[in-house]
Amino acid sequence: MNAIETLRPMSKGTYGLVIVGAGPAGLAPLLAAAKAGSLGEVLERGVFLVDRAAHAGAGRIGNYIIRSDSSAETFVSCVRDCPVPELAALAETEIARDIAEKGAGCIPLEQAGRFLAMVGRVLADLIAASPRGRVALRTEVRELQKQPDGSWIATLESHAGDRREHVRCLTALVATGANQDRERLRHIPVGGRPLLPACDARLVQSDEFLSHDGFRRAMARLAGKETPRIAIVGGSTSAMSCAKYALEALGDRAMPGAITLLHRRPLSVFYHSREAAAADGYEAFDDDDICPVSGFVHRFGGFRFDSRELIKQILGINVAAVEKRIVCQRIVDGTDHAVRETLEQADLVIACLGYRPAGVALRDVDGLPITLRSEVADAPMVNPACGLLDSDGVEIGGLYGIGLAAGYRPPPEMGGERSFSGQVNGLWLWQNDVGRLAITRVLTTIRRFDHASRSVAA
Repeated sequence: MNAIETLRPMSKGTYGLVIVGAGPAGLAPLLAAAKAGSLGEVLERGVFLVDRAAHAGAGRIGNYIIRSDSSAETFVSCVRDCPVPELAALAETEIARDIAEKGAGCIPLEQAGRFLAMVGRVLADLIAASPRGRVALRTEVRELQKQPDGSWIATLESHAGDRREHVRCLTALVATGANQDRERLRHIPVGGRPLLPACDARLVQSDEFLSHDGFRRAMARLAGKETPRIAIVGGSTSAMSCAKYALEALGDRAMPGAITLLHRRPLSVFYHSREAAAADGYEAFDDDDICPVSGFVHRFGGFRFDSRELIKQILGINVAAVEKRIVCQRIVDGTDHAVRETLEQADLVIACLGYRPAGVALRDVDGLPITLRSEVADAPMVNPACGLLDSDGVEIGGLYGIGLAAGYRPPPEMGGERSFSGQVNGLWLWQNDVGRLAITRVLTTIRRFDHASRSVAA
């Protein structure tokens, strides 16, 4: 595999695609191409895979204590019956068989991470072995600068900062992931005021809390409390995961109302059909909450797997006993005082307020910065066709995005309930509908360059 030692001042030739980020999202379009039988064409065009980590495939997924919010089958389906034999062989490995046994259930993210790392190694080897492919790990793309002909120059730098290289590419796929910048909590009002500095000493964000080390540190703060109280701000799957694992860790110390979920939107439950919801006694939905493609209730906006079971217990949906140790508190107009009181009484405050794109620096032909839409507004980084958007909401030619950084919002033809207005980050969508869309657009752009080159030659 080509590694960081191969970096040189200026690469010869042009790559059809530079992938910025080799985690689950960055590799998903390649898996979609493999299943569609077009990976060979993608590799023939020249792929340069870049990631700051030492290994491709898993990203940070194995760092968390939680279980997946995608089915076990989803992880294995990306290689099962794949036309690429090197990938198809992974379906017969011991870890793939162990995962497949869980079927429609979920699996620990540590296990998912180990499997995705295997997938990443195979894809990285396929890229490195192709005549026009390269892989650079422990490497970052510092910036992408547009060229007069519409191509891009990617500036790469080794993790140690001692080597740089400039690479020309026709397209780039940005899959840099996202982060939870603590400083943003100084500007997001909860109960009429930001969480910082009011809750500073008691505050942790969900990404840290759900990591192995972060979870131990956070729960250690409650060691001397006989009846600790926790406030979780947010109504996402991450918020529900925080509640689940905090409750388990508190054990007998968890009294009724020990954990409060402060949320703005209604908490919805996923069902495979209207009939299944009715059989469960669930009535909190209407026609706008049903996906016209699949018939699922709250397809994108509803809790699934572990979070689904917990919210059903909290809300008393077809359960023997209501979970009273966790209570829900809706944040609506006129409740600022009550929300602040909950936060002030909490021994630990967990902020589950989403992520912001990590992104990559962009420059135009003149070297001036290109600002992304997501940097100036609470808006996705990409449009429904996976194209990166500038500050005016105009697509930036040749640049595409996927994953947590993208904030992808699916078009109607991809399905989903009309009432859903958020972003989707499901692994299945990345490896199928969204990944297929992204790689199709990449190939279309590359072919357009080929056509233009032939026209000039003629």
